[in-house]
Order: sequence, then structure tokens, then C-alpha cells
Amino acid sequence: MAITDRYGLTITTESPTAAERFQHGMDMLLAYGPGAAEAFEAAAKADDRLAVAHAGRALVAVAQGDAATARAATEKAREVVGGATRRERQHVAALSALVGGETTRGLGLVAEHVAEFPRDALLVNQAGSAIGFAGARDREQQRVDFLERLAAAYGDDWWFQSALAFTYHEVDRFEESRRLSVRSLEQYPGNANASHNLAHIHFELLDNDGGAAFLEGWLAKYDPRASFHCHLAWHLAMFELHRGRYARALAIFERDILGAVNPRLAMIDGSALLWRFRLDGQPELPRGWRSLADLAARVSRPGFVFGEVHAALAYSACGDAAAFGRLVDGLRALDDAGHPIAGAVALPMVQGIAAFVAGDHAAALAHLEPVEAEFHRVGGSHAQWELFEETMIVCYLALERYDDAGRLLRRRLSRRPSPRDLRWLERAIDGRAE
Repeated sequence: MAITDRYGLTITTESPTAAERFQHGMDMLLAYGPGAAEAFEAAAKADDRLAVAHAGRALVAVAQGDAATARAATEKAREVVGGATRRERQHVAALSALVGGETTRGLGLVAEHVAEFPRDALLVNQAGSAIGFAGARDREQQRVDFLERLAAAYGDDWWFQSALAFTYHEVDRFEESRRLSVRSLEQYPGNANASHNLAHIHFELLDNDGGAAFLEGWLAKYDPRASFHCHLAWHLAMFELHRGRYARALAIFERDILGAVNPRLAMIDGSALLWRFRLDGQPELPRGWRSLADLAARVSRPGFVFGEVHAALAYSACGDAAAFGRLVDGLRALDDAGHPIAGAVALPMVQGIAAFVAGDHAAALAHLEPVEAEFHRVGGSHAQWELFEETMIVCYLALERYDDAGRLLRRRLSRRPSPRDLRWLERAIDGRAE
């Protein structure tokens, strides 16, 4: 009798232990819970020829920015998958392309695969992430469309509800996102994927008090060893920052972000938080920036452009010109190879960051203004890529370009009446009046 996973897909193994460990790894990866890597490793130890367990190890490594482990794990999966089902062979082939940086080919393979195997959840999850970081102008809607086409296959599944909910709040379908996320948590209370969605909804609807209260309660019972703990802590710090509680935000950075188990998220989230301290004129931590730059050196990968624009924040802030130069070289090489946004969008963004740190606000704007409408293409949520708009606002105010500051601020305020934007708008209005 064939062994199947929770989604009814055959797992080629004769070891019930391997299947059980693999299933636990799958659930932990999909729920952003603790122990996914250990579970996949235990599955592979119980049956070294279980290809999807090695593929699972690769997925965890990708999320943590560990390119070497991801490559080794996908290579092992390809090595042992020959005797597995066609579904597993296609799973490994598509994942190998995505992990290897062949995003377009990988997404093409996924599209063919899910037409027949729509409930291959781990692959669907990774493909959704890849779409989000692929650089398309309509990437947010592409991700919605990709998952909506699969909805009938998943029904009331707790993971799929939270995955679809994420795409909805990124296209301003907040109530649908909330409903799906709440339903997901009712079924699987430990699903940090769903709690993450609710944090975003609180942020987008400017419920900083409610968002902080929700996340404080959630994090109190969420294992710090979980890969996503750092990111939810960042969301809590963002609520505190928007409430003007900088000391509390900084304490969260030091306690929950700087030493987090996921070095990629620690670098991205830590840099995004400390940069906002800089924009708001708050004291910073030089040693914090140095630690983030050291993390960036571990996880930096030119193909992950979203990570690179955050690494540029850390390198620039601590004056690491050599590392910044290598990053720029990597983006230029990607551009030469035909990457859609490495040269056209990301490169001017990081050059603008360097100019800002150097105090040359005019040069920063010269780099940032031409790509302002393209910032979102680097990936991430509104809460993440908006950082570069905020950098432009501070530049405008420093240069007394109050009309330009007001234009950008009013557009932002039409979406969300942020207290920080309102304070900046007041400065622009006062500056014009003088």
C-alpha cells in the first residue's frame, strides 16, 4: 500500500518513520513553525533515497539564505529521485530550477506540474514566493492569479487559506485576507503564516495598537527557534516605531532580530528597522549595523535582489565600501545576463542609498526618482519596499523641495494615514510657509 502525504500524494519510501518525519517537516515549513530542517533531515536519515525529504532540506536552506546547502540538497534529491513517482521527479526538477536561479524555467515547469498535481503544496508554496520576487510589474496580481486557479483543489485547507490570504492583502483585499487567515488559525492555531497576514492587515489599516497587542500575545507563545520568529518580531517593532516608541522597537531589535536563527531575515528585517531609525533622526547602533553587514556577507546572493537592496543598507551604513562594491558588481553582472530588474531597478536603488549615507541628498534622488514607480518590483510587501519612498521624503525635506515631498506624502497618505507621514507632511507645509 502506497504511503501518501497529507495532500494525498504518494511518497516513495517503505519507511513509515521517514514519511512521518517528512510530513512533520512539511507542516512546519508551511506554518513557519520550528524544526522543519530537523524533520527533513530525520526523514532523509530514515530513508536516504526519499528525494522529497532532500528537496525539503533545500527549501529550508533557501529561506535562510544558505545557498551551498540548498545546492547540495537539490543535487542529492536529483541523485536519488530516479526510482520515485513521476510526480516526485517533476517536483525535484522544478525545484532544482527555482533553487538554481532559473526562475522563468522553474515557474514554467511548476505551471505544467500543478495542472496535474495542484496539491503539491511545498512546490506551490515555493513557486508563489518565486513569483513574488521575480521582478514583474504585476507580480502581486500574478501571485493572486496563480493561487486562485488552485483554490478548488485545496478546499478548506489551513495552509492554502493562509497562502491565498497573503496575496489578497498585497492587492488591498483586506477583509478577504482577514477572513481566510482567521479561518486558517481556527484549524491550525500554530500557523504563523496566518498570523503574519493579520499583522499586515493591522499595519495597512493603521491599527498600530491592535497590531502590537495581537503580536505581543502571539510571540509570547511562538517558539524563538522558528525561522519566522524574527520577521514577526520585526512587525511588532514596526508597530512600536509607528507609535513613537523607539526604545521598545530597539529592544525588540536587540532581543529578537539581531541574533535570530534565520540569518537572511535577521539581515533584511534588522536593516529595514535601523534604517527607519536613521530616517526618523533617532540614535542608531553602530555595532548593530556592523553585525548586520556581517550577516549580509553570509547570505548575500545577487540573484535574490530583494536581499541585496537590504544588504546595501547595512554595507553603506557601516562604511563597508569593499562589500558594497562587490554587491554592485554582482548586480551589474546579473544585468548583463538579462535579469529584468538587477540593473534597471535595484542598482539605482542601492546607489541612491550610498549617496544618502554620504549626505548627498541630490545625488540620492537622482538615482531614486527615475525608478520610484518600480520600487515594488524588487519584491516584498508594501511595508518593506516603502522604505525607499521614505528615504526620498527625507531627501526632499533636506533639500527644501517641499512641493515634491508633499506630492509623495499625499499619495502615501491616500493609502494609509501614517503618523510618520503626517509628521513629515507637517514639516513640508511649514517649510513652504517660511
